Amino acid sequence: MGRHVVLSLFLVVSTVGCATFSGVPNTVKTGCAYDQAWSVALASVDEFELREVDQAGGVIATEWRGFASQRKAGALQRQVNEERARFFLNVEAARPIRISVQQVREFYSPVGARSQSTWRRIPPVAEEERRLIRRITNQLLDKGCTVIG
Repeated sequence: MGRHVVLSLFLVVSTVGCATFSGVPNTVKTGCAYDQAWSVALASVDEFELREVDQAGGVIATEWRGFASQRKAGALQRQVNEERARFFLNVEAARPIRISVQQVREFYSPVGARSQSTWRRIPPVAEEERRLIRRITNQLLDKGCTVIG
């Protein structure tokens, strides 16, 4: 009987932990028409090169954007590490229209203990996701759309 309680507790804790760290996307809800919300979402990522634009499916995906990492490499703490990020926007047609944003971020180090031959996934920067959601929200309000919640 004690094993079942421990197993149940483990499953609950691991499920809650996965939900907490799963990168649930930031979302804004609007009363606008789908086409208007789609236009705003598309305009909000105009600074990025786009990889996928599927209005019927409600998906916008940007290309990777690379930049120097703040993480230093090796014993000499060299500035050779790289990071890259891209965004995925999902515009759901159900009422109210929902626009969600999720960042995917990766890290690469050519030297030191972290070196590897491929990019590896790291947690997104939540502030960058929130900044894009604020940009979308402000553009929706500028277009006269209602923002819900």
